[in-house]
Amino acid sequence: MDLAIIGFGTAGEARLFAYALIENARVTCVVDPSPDRRERAALLGLTAYADLPAMLAATPVDAIDICSPPAYHAELVTAGLTAGCHVICEKPVAFEGAKAAELVACSRRTGRLLYPAHNYTFSPMMRMFTEAIADDTVGRPMTASFEIRRRTHARGVPSWMPDWRRDPSVACGGILLDHGTHCVYMATRLFGALPTKVSCTTSLNDEGLDHAAKLQLSFPEGSCSIVLSWVSDERSNLYELNGPTGSVSIRDGRALVEGPRGRQVRELTSPTGSGTHEEWFADMFADFAGLVERPREWSRPLDETLATARIIDAAYRSAAQNGTAVAIDG
Repeated sequence: MDLAIIGFGTAGEARLFAYALIENARVTCVVDPSPDRRERAALLGLTAYADLPAMLAATPVDAIDICSPPAYHAELVTAGLTAGCHVICEKPVAFEGAKAAELVACSRRTGRLLYPAHNYTFSPMMRMFTEAIADDTVGRPMTASFEIRRRTHARGVPSWMPDWRRDPSVACGGILLDHGTHCVYMATRLFGALPTKVSCTTSLNDEGLDHAAKLQLSFPEGSCSIVLSWVSDERSNLYELNGPTGSVSIRDGRALVEGPRGRQVRELTSPTGSGTHEEWFADMFADFAGLVERPREWSRPLDETLATARIIDAAYRSAAQNGTAVAIDG
């Protein structure tokens, strides 16, 4: 499969190196508005274009992988699908439910797959949670809790808006949209349902973007609490899942499992230590490539794209109402 990477910043370059390890994937070109990033791509042996229309006109590809900031996702997704390309899009694919519905409809209309780059689905952590549910270590999830704490936001490449996450016109949201998107799709997968309602409060920075957030997702048979911060005095991750038969708690790569088979401690430390988690990408791409050949199964990624956007959308509406719960229709 021939691919183009759209947005050759931190995520885009990490994706390039991940693709190099995948036998049936070949990156032929990149698109980036920064001359420095295009020069970097050329040094790595890639053809580089300043914009997507120029690339599509000159270099046919099977798929495009969108690694640009959120403000550009909808336009790039629509252009790629309309040009006949399958599309992988970095999270969040969309941050408004209505826009997500438009993009899903475009995928169905063009017969090209829109696939959200929900890479945490393929993390050792999510695999452990999924196994603990399936083998009755935990059983049916009753409660989950995710806490993501950072001292500040992640920075982009120096040659193109290194602090774009602090620009509302580019980021379109703060930590709720960034880290929160991962937490939302993880929760819906674990509980196997949409939440019935969402409540959220946020703290805003000087640019008016949320740099801390607290969410409560109420599911038909359980609940998930999410705490997010870019203004913490530490960098830490805590993911917990509880069910009728046991629990799993993962703090900074160290997992404590308690269930019918006793107590276990396991290490889940990332082999690369990279925030882009490129070691999870091969499995994600294999899922994407397999789905391309099975259109009848496209409802899974399309539904998840829509559901995630609707939940994040509802969370922001709840925050605007000082945490009043907002219902999610089925």
